Amino acid sequence: MNLKNHHLSRVGIRKGFFPVILIFCSSLFTLTFGQSAINILDLYHQSFPDKTARTITANARLGDYTYHANVGGISFEGVAVPAANLKNESVSLDFTDNRLVVRVGTKSFYPDLPLWQWVPIANFANSSYTVAVSQLGDTIGNRGAKCRFHPAFLDNLLGLRLFQADLLNLTDILWDLPIDAQRRYILASSERSFTPFRDSTLHRTIYEKLSKGANFTSFVLTDKDVNYVFETGESGLKLSGRPYYYFVKTELDMANVEKLRTQVLQCYDEIDTQAKILLKDDYSPVTFNPRTTAGLGNLLAALSKRKEEKIFNPYSMQYMMKALTMLDSLNSMTNENIGIRFRVLGSYTDSFKSYWDLLKKFNPPVYSAVENTAQWSAFFRYVRKTNPNNWSQFVKKIESAIIGDAPAVQTPTYVEINYFRYFDEKEKGKR
Repeated sequence: MNLKNHHLSRVGIRKGFFPVILIFCSSLFTLTFGQSAINILDLYHQSFPDKTARTITANARLGDYTYHANVGGISFEGVAVPAANLKNESVSLDFTDNRLVVRVGTKSFYPDLPLWQWVPIANFANSSYTVAVSQLGDTIGNRGAKCRFHPAFLDNLLGLRLFQADLLNLTDILWDLPIDAQRRYILASSERSFTPFRDSTLHRTIYEKLSKGANFTSFVLTDKDVNYVFETGESGLKLSGRPYYYFVKTELDMANVEKLRTQVLQCYDEIDTQAKILLKDDYSPVTFNPRTTAGLGNLLAALSKRKEEKIFNPYSMQYMMKALTMLDSLNSMTNENIGIRFRVLGSYTDSFKSYWDLLKKFNPPVYSAVENTAQWSAFFRYVRKTNPNNWSQFVKKIESAIIGDAPAVQTPTYVEINYFRYFDEKEKGKR
């Protein structure tokens, strides 16, 4: 997760650049109609005309700067493999009496996995996209949701549980669970016995590891290169392999960034000035705004129709072309030339893998749901790969699944820390 709000220029859109070159907004009216919360974090639910404004369909590119700056979040892409003694056994799936049935060879297994989890997981595995959650969805204005979900996890409890796993750096919140507008914990029937509890020892251990670590700037939750293995025994079907947090660090040469920002602004000013001269009465600051992709496109199209201006206003056209060329050159700069130093914190990532069990103890509902999602999506991908006919039949069957073991949930579109509750909790802690 990266908690920065991104308002990006065309340079930013291409490079995944932080808000340092050009800031501009393009807003669309949305209505906030619902609110829930996780501790001091308010979860807002906006209504958008198009559902795609709340979803993300993308694949992870771990170690790529633009991916970490513009998507981040959670992604699972693993494919499980059978244990050595099961390599020659066929694996198939069925959906009977509202239950998942797994057949390995001649044996049938009924996994103790709630319907509200495995149905979305199967739909996730059936897609060609691996990103599950991103909190960096809206980077320009308010055209779409900041928090976006894979369609399989949109507006369901599993999506909400996955979302919370992207709050790793907010350890004061991570232990808790969401509450609804009536201040009741949002729990599935399979979670009813759980009451959130802040274990101070676990909190301190996790917090100190994060705060005294490698000064990471962002992280993602992933399962890249995880070896998932499934085996069978007297206790049933067992899956092994765990996802992990992947940490990166981004450093900016602010002096160089500010220099480039000044050059970009100068280009825009020069383009505006010359556009007024060349287009005369047809000039419009909105239609031909070079700070937007559409505006710049309109301007270039208009100029191409005004070839006579090369004769009547040769100097103005020359200044215009010089500014456009400079702007294009700035947009084509590499991260290194911009002043962005991005590196993967491999050693720190490896050292944090051993904290997975502590995270599961810190918040069992969230991290057990995350682990189930990673493991079972890998298993389902194996079946999809090795038994495509059975998989197609299985997917059609679960279209009729009625998920009644979890409450109806709206996944958030954006979040904000409620500082009134924050300071209230601080005061309570002093008493």
